[in-house]
Amino acid sequence: MTKLYLCSDQFHVIFLGPNSALIAEVRKRLRVPVRLLPTKFFRYPSAVPVEKPLLQLLHVGSLGPHNPRRRELVAGLQARGQLPFRHASTSSPEKAAALYAQHILVLNVPLNHDLNHRFFEVMAARVPQVVFGDPGLVGEHRHLAERPDVFWASSLEELEVLVLPLFAEPACLRAIPVAPPPYWELKGLLKAAFAP
Repeated sequence: MTKLYLCSDQFHVIFLGPNSALIAEVRKRLRVPVRLLPTKFFRYPSAVPVEKPLLQLLHVGSLGPHNPRRRELVAGLQARGQLPFRHASTSSPEKAAALYAQHILVLNVPLNHDLNHRFFEVMAARVPQVVFGDPGLVGEHRHLAERPDVFWASSLEELEVLVLPLFAEPACLRAIPVAPPPYWELKGLLKAAFAP
């Protein structure tokens, strides 16, 4: 239905939200310019990591009925018991930032194969993260997938193989530089998006 609507109506330009992994496919199917408007125009709460962070893999997020993949992953981690792991929920980005800053590593589980806000929230809290998904979700922003503070895993086994050695050398993990998230002025993004 969406494709029919996009193909039948007249548009000068179409913006894709944070789901940059789909931009090539959308561009291929439509005759109008398609631009990606990344979520990097938000300002995320910053935090200062504590001096002695908890040696736990922290996951912050909802496990409600709309999050079956995330719920399954958290249950699998808890059942396997191979990693020191903690799941939590918060009511605000500020509380999430404070929680991230107390831990040595954060697990990010994007739900819709998109570059979610948590990706940038964790960066703002200056803590390394493991993204459970494919690096291709960054789309055209490949440099984000290659940051030294961002790790990738796509199965429980991969996650354990990745995290256990990191936890065995906590000083090395803490020494990984975590740059703040990139920030682009919304006005500049829109100007670039409307350029021919």
